[in-house]
This record gives sequence, structure tokens and C-alpha cells, in this order.
Amino acid sequence: APTVNAGGPNNICQSASPSPITLSGASFGGGATTGAWSITSGPGSLSNTAQTATPATVTYTPAANYSGTVTLTLTTNAPAGCAPVSATRTINVNPAPTVNAGGPDAACHSATPSAITLSGASVGGGATTGAWSITSGSGSLSSTAQTATPANVTFTPAANFSGTVTLTLTTNAPAGCSPISATRTINVNPAPTVNAGGP
Repeated sequence: APTVNAGGPNNICQSASPSPITLSGASFGGGATTGAWSITSGPGSLSNTAQTATPATVTYTPAANYSGTVTLTLTTNAPAGCAPVSATRTINVNPAPTVNAGGPDAACHSATPSAITLSGASVGGGATTGAWSITSGSGSLSSTAQTATPANVTFTPAANFSGTVTLTLTTNAPAGCSPISATRTINVNPAPTVNAGGP
């Protein structure tokens, strides 16, 4: 009797220009000598839908900007007296992460600077958390860990610092995707001085 293994699952990232995925790991056996791929659910295209002796070399390309689950089916041919058999393979196309660092912010040079809440910061798409880091400038963050609420993190400039601070907010990433980041500028302006002079 024929046997079949569709391989997978695969985890990939949503893309405006998706790359083909080679369906490696797919195989058949028993009395089967070929297998043919078809798309059972979800959009996209296959490089070959005919019966082939090498189903593991066929490629699947997701539709542009699609995210969701795609199901492919690999169906064998059938030796005399046998019925074809099939197996499914799942391809998870995860939403690409998005990030908005918010800002810019302005603060005044101080010997005892106040904390600045990084309101307006957000993550989205496939991202569920973001982590802040200091790219340039001087000061401290209340948290540098991945957090679901990056807009609640605070930055405190260093005492007596003036200049530009650049903070970077970096997302986590769903399987198959890469983290992305955005920057936020905080301008710590020199404190004003005045001299009224004498009589």
C-alpha cells in the first residue's frame, strides 16, 4: 500500500515580496512512485502541481502581504489495486511586527532631572512586546526588558546632562519573523541663565 509524509509545519513571516519555500521533508513510500501537491486552504502558488518523483523539491510561495494558515496536501499515485493516500502540511504565515517609538521629547538640563514617560510608544502586527535601549546619550531607563506596555517605561536623563539622547525600541518577533526597531529622540536643553548685573 502507498504511504506519504507531507513534512512541515513551516513558520514564515508575512512579506510584500515573499520568497518561495522548498517543501523539504516530503516523501512517499510503499507502492507509491510519485506524489502531487495541491493547496487545500489559503492563497499562494505551487511551482508544480503534477505528480512528481521528487515532491520535496517543489516550492510554495505565499501571496503578497498575506498572514494566516495555509494547508497543502500531498497525494500519492496508486499502484494497481490500491487507492491513493494523502497527507497535509501546515504553513503558518505570521504577521510581520510593527513598532512606533513615539516622541520626540524635550527636557531641561537639571541637577535633579525628572523621569520622562515614553508615552505614544507601541508595538503591533505579530509583535507582542518591545524593549527599550539607550543608543546614544546619558541617562537611565526604568526597564530594558521586553514588555507589553513600552509606553509605560520611563527615561531619566543623567544629572547635569544636556544634549540629544536616542532611545531604541525593539520588538520581539513571531516565529519566522525578525525583530524590528524604531528610535526616539529626547532633546535635553541647557537650562537658561540670567545675570541682571549690579547697580
